[in-house]
Amino acid sequence: MTRLNEVRAALAPHIHRTPLWHSRHLSELLGRETWIKAELFQRTGSYKPRGMLWAMMQLSPEARARGTVTFSAGNAAQGLAYAGGVLGISTTVVMSASANPTKVAATKGYGARVIQHGTPQEAAQFCLDLAASEGLTYISSYDDDELMTGHASLGAEIFEDLPAVADIILGIGGGGMAGGMAKAAIAQGHKVRLWGAEPEGAAAMSQSLETGKAVRLPVVSTIADGLAAPSAGELCYALVRERFEGVHLVSDAQILEAMKVLMARLKIMPEPAACAGLAVALARPGDLNGSGPLVLVISGGNLDLASLKGWL
Repeated sequence: MTRLNEVRAALAPHIHRTPLWHSRHLSELLGRETWIKAELFQRTGSYKPRGMLWAMMQLSPEARARGTVTFSAGNAAQGLAYAGGVLGISTTVVMSASANPTKVAATKGYGARVIQHGTPQEAAQFCLDLAASEGLTYISSYDDDELMTGHASLGAEIFEDLPAVADIILGIGGGGMAGGMAKAAIAQGHKVRLWGAEPEGAAAMSQSLETGKAVRLPVVSTIADGLAAPSAGELCYALVRERFEGVHLVSDAQILEAMKVLMARLKIMPEPAACAGLAVALARPGDLNGSGPLVLVISGGNLDLASLKGWL
């Protein structure tokens, strides 16, 4: 608990404390009092700066001087670039050749060197090779203990603003946010039930829970690029296994329907990754029976408008 307070104090000057809003419409739709943690209004449009800032704050002077590198679909890329700008550390990001153009441009705008290479799986390996060849300090976009400690600040805000929260649903890619939420619940001894939402075409965490170990997917395919990690993080998987009630799969079509609800009724513009939690709540209400407030974490506001036109 003391360390989490330290983390929050260190991050406070550099991040937004994002709002927790009650939604009458979602409450009526889901049959229980429902709130959204509007993390899409975080700096860079997602929760990623929380962990990236804290992880980079822990680096030695030598590691900082070498510069940092990560692999990302786009949101962690912006998180690393933003954190590097705050801390005066050079940043390199490897993204797939098909990465969201909006996220590529934003990452460059935050000052990172961006290299696009191959498929997500190929880009992830290229990133590790680049770190070795150039002597860069590699920071995982999700599977890093200090990174998840920084992400725990997200959960701490929810518990502080809504102590009675009974259930939290959040999207899972590699598992960084999930690991951070688990860390926050464990640190504060909160009895909240945690649930994950994963695209059918990027079900790394679901498969990991089924097989009993973190798995790597041969291919990922989903419109929710922010949840399209090629593998579940080993540290992330351990925390999800320990603290989550379950991880549910949703289709891209269900994610799009949830996006339409959030746009039309809550007047926000989330990217697909931010909508997976609501998609689960709408598709599987029987799995979330219970009393007490429900919180949906809406993280990811880096929506590519050209893609949106095609989806709608």
